[in-house]
Amino acid sequence: MTEPGVEAYVDAIEEHLRARRGVDHILTPRDFGLARHWHRAGVPLATVLVGIDLAFEGAQGVTSLAYCRHRVEELASYGPRPERRVVAPVESISTAEVEAALGALSERLIALRPGPGACFEPPLRKIEEVRSLLAVASRPNWDYVRDKLGDIDEEVAGAVLRSLSVEERAAYEAEARRAVERHRGRMDKGALADAMSRFIVHRARENLRLPRVCLVS
Repeated sequence: MTEPGVEAYVDAIEEHLRARRGVDHILTPRDFGLARHWHRAGVPLATVLVGIDLAFEGAQGVTSLAYCRHRVEELASYGPRPERRVVAPVESISTAEVEAALGALSERLIALRPGPGACFEPPLRKIEEVRSLLAVASRPNWDYVRDKLGDIDEEVAGAVLRSLSVEERAAYEAEARRAVERHRGRMDKGALADAMSRFIVHRARENLRLPRVCLVS
């Protein structure tokens, strides 16, 4: 039995991939499963479509939705955490990868000098808390770790936005408006505004080389 809303969700993704590739496109069973995974997790459709656009930036030969997965899930992480979560099983999570991501983020935050309205100390403290936990726990409580990593990304996003100058913020907003323009008329204003907000944080963090650490897949 088809889940409510998933058919329209998949149809919109297929239509957008068709438009971007310039050829007929039907999701493979694997890609359909990925789209259903996002739908169950509450990833907004506008976020998926803008994430697909990001995957096409400077890329050649994009032939599947799976190719776009990293961009979509990265963009999805730069916004409110969904009420419904479909997460990877514990055995697929690598402690070493989480530690490496936390270490890279910590180094970048320490290297940056944010403006007076931004402070990276709160996320830095949380990073050290999680790193300490991972260092001593042979079987970490992954639900707790997930929540802490989500908190870190939210605090980093807030600090990054506060660190932007008026000119920088305006430039990111203009780019975000262009990014969602192709979807205007197909989505309601709230969905587009949400996608724009996620895009602004995504671009700012990308330019500052601040990796995300939350576990969304």
